[in-house]
Amino acid sequence: MSILINASQLSSELQSAPLTLVRAVMDDPVSKQADNREGLVLPNSVDIDLDGQGSDHTTGFPHSMPSAHDFSLLLGEVGITHNSDVVVYDTRGIYSAARVWWMLKAMGHKKVRILDGGQPAWELSGFPVGEAQPLTHLHYQAAPEPNWFVNSSAVLHALDSQTQLLDARSEARFSGEVEEPRQGVRSGHMPGAFNVPFAQLLDQGRFKRVEALQQIFDEAKVDLSLPMICTCGSGVTACIVGVAAILCGASHIAAYDGSWSEWGANQAFPVVK
Repeated sequence: MSILINASQLSSELQSAPLTLVRAVMDDPVSKQADNREGLVLPNSVDIDLDGQGSDHTTGFPHSMPSAHDFSLLLGEVGITHNSDVVVYDTRGIYSAARVWWMLKAMGHKKVRILDGGQPAWELSGFPVGEAQPLTHLHYQAAPEPNWFVNSSAVLHALDSQTQLLDARSEARFSGEVEEPRQGVRSGHMPGAFNVPFAQLLDQGRFKRVEALQQIFDEAKVDLSLPMICTCGSGVTACIVGVAAILCGASHIAAYDGSWSEWGANQAFPVVK
């Protein structure tokens, strides 16, 4: 199954197949802009709120992956089973949807895609939106695949290995020219990391063509044949870089769940400016 589906394809499939649409909700931690939680949604959508139940807040970090047990409960509560054919989208185009796609893959979910361009592309095509639907409580049976996420120990090990660290934050944050948006977090980046700002991979809220994505990775000196760990501020936009790398044929990719929220706050971890 392909990763991306466009608005026209989704509209066509909704006429003939039982799809579950998931709106990935999250406030912007840099601009502080709140997501439009009360707005109209695509037909038969359910929400996974990464600022709410969609993350494990007991870790002390903003957007940690919940345990398989807890995330299974949430998925069941919003009417998703392990057999559901899921399409994830967000209100900005491509932002938090890639993270929810990544989380579902970590649960072993097979049929899940991302709406390229998200709700803006859907509405621009003239397709309908409406009120959110009542939830249908079902049972989700997870088959976790642990390689999708890694912790700080794996990142420390990567510093002295062939595994590449890809940082999705802006160039200014990566280089330490600006302060981090979260209090108590140092500026800079991990030693040896490559800067691949997630915004460079997108064009008007959609992923760029594969050829353009490959050129961006080439210019960043990233070798797509080697293992890589994607990181960002809190593990969300790292998944955009991860998806882009998969679209280009990369296969050994993980997301650092704690990302810079953890690394930059821990004085024991090395930081470069």
